[in-house]
Amino acid sequence: MPSSASYFETRVPEAWNRRLAEQAARGADGAELLAKMRAAEFALEVALDEGARFHLRVERGEMRVAKQPDPKPIVTLGLSEADCAALETSVGASPMSLLGGVAGNPDFVLTPARVDALREIQGTMRISVTGATPWGVVLHFGAPPIPEATTTVAIDDEPFAELLSGALDLQGAFMSGKLNLGGNVEVPMKMAMAIMTPE
Repeated sequence: MPSSASYFETRVPEAWNRRLAEQAARGADGAELLAKMRAAEFALEVALDEGARFHLRVERGEMRVAKQPDPKPIVTLGLSEADCAALETSVGASPMSLLGGVAGNPDFVLTPARVDALREIQGTMRISVTGATPWGVVLHFGAPPIPEATTTVAIDDEPFAELLSGALDLQGAFMSGKLNLGGNVEVPMKMAMAIMTPE
């Protein structure tokens, strides 16, 4: 089983920075989006049920591991070690693939406009992926610590994979009953709107 430390402290930053380098390699064709990627500055927090915490900071577009938590991360992820392994297996080295699947954009990046929209969200939701090996992650928007989730989003593993690949869009998943919302639906709706904000 991959360790959460190697995932969040090594693989995630490497994948993030590799995507930034790929954009830079596009030269003039990618310069406009590259400038927006470099202008994005924010922090992410990860809190494991087992007590471990990871702090990631993006400055001038580059992600690095931070020693101290940021007082205002745009999102805090709450999960167990087993959920971390399932997350890595499902979305690979970049959790941005999860947001890209929701946005219907496999080349999704966080730009300042999207970061600003995410900062406006207040609330906590749990995404549960059901199937042979159920797993889940809590997304908390607002200052730590993570409170009890007031929203649940449930989806089976097969449509979840289709969502990530772009074979299924968010609206189609919801309208077909493949994605179920419970509790306060304002949080996932605002998150979807934030990540679909134009670049």
